[in-house]
Amino acid sequence: MGKALADMLPYTLGLIVSPFPVVAVIALLISSNGRAKALLFEATWLIMSWVVLVVLIALLGSAGAAGHARPVWTAWLSLIIGVLLLAMTIVGIRRAARRREGTAPRTPRWLAAMDTLTPPKIIAVAALLIVANPVNLASLAGGAITAAHEPLTLGRQLILAAVFVVIGSVGVLAPYAAALSADGEQRLHRMRGWLLLHNGALTLLLLLVFALLFLAKGLRGLLG
Repeated sequence: MGKALADMLPYTLGLIVSPFPVVAVIALLISSNGRAKALLFEATWLIMSWVVLVVLIALLGSAGAAGHARPVWTAWLSLIIGVLLLAMTIVGIRRAARRREGTAPRTPRWLAAMDTLTPPKIIAVAALLIVANPVNLASLAGGAITAAHEPLTLGRQLILAAVFVVIGSVGVLAPYAAALSADGEQRLHRMRGWLLLHNGALTLLLLLVFALLFLAKGLRGLLG
């Protein structure tokens, strides 16, 4: 299981550094009853990430016998994902280049409304930021492709998925820890401003990194 986890670790980067989930937690923390709302978001994030990862592992594993040579189609899948992520990166760079220099980034409507969200809506936002965010989905898909055909029992695969998600959730959990410090609210406001300002660049960088990871994984599977 240690080798499988080591192979999966690079894919935790997308979950750790993905800006919007972290900004969402910060927005909840600086709202009324913020800590309870943030805990609800983080719990949903952890559970939803684990469920999606386990489902992906099960789907990918069902197409080939675990413990045997990794099927060739997983290499093609990695290659296709890599090409799609690279295309998204190129489109994003072109859009950023067309944006007027000095234009302030717009705050998404859902983020501006975080302090007024009810618990069911907080759960929905946390779930959507997992399944509708290409960076987070790429992280989970990369972990699933790596783990699906490892010679592990079901129980060990579930534990492996849980460890992967906990490591990948460090970024989402960090603002809560920052909020406990003496100048916690000031730190949160600074973190929120920086992440919103650099969200586009961070997202493009993560897309590019994952595009290269998937392309390398796919080519290695096909040529090696």
